[in-house]
Amino acid sequence: MATEPVTAGMLCSLPIFSDLDDQHVGVIAGVSTIRPMQDDEVVFREGDPRDCLYIVLEGRVALEMNVPGRGRLRILTVEPQEVLGWSGVAEAAPRRTMTARAVADGKLLAIDSGKLRAACEADPALGYAVMHHVVNVIAGRLLATRLQLLDMFSNPSSEAPHG
Repeated sequence: MATEPVTAGMLCSLPIFSDLDDQHVGVIAGVSTIRPMQDDEVVFREGDPRDCLYIVLEGRVALEMNVPGRGRLRILTVEPQEVLGWSGVAEAAPRRTMTARAVADGKLLAIDSGKLRAACEADPALGYAVMHHVVNVIAGRLLATRLQLLDMFSNPSSEAPHG
């Protein structure tokens, strides 16, 4: 299967990279690949080692966690141009914290997390730009998780929405 090239234009159209200069975009392109995904395909599972930071290019991906006694719970759905798998760049999270499952056919930008972390450490300007966006993603995911937990515990007899 031929792989689709990662271009600077593609990267600059994504909010996470829209404010990077040409040199930084080139670095990101050099450690990225395009990964196709099919509906219901597991992109990664909770507990898997981190390998990539993903950005949804096309399609949608559900983030799920297993809750004892309730089964699989969907926390949120990641839409095109949004980041998936932030733990790929966080030293404190060597394992995936949720399962990511495609809910439509599509494509992901897969950025090698080890190479991205090394590039960020070598170039603090790149590191700041990437981590600035990733921190906002983490904050959004924490809020979504909090809302799910409030929903679960405010009505404990209800069924899990996707269990």
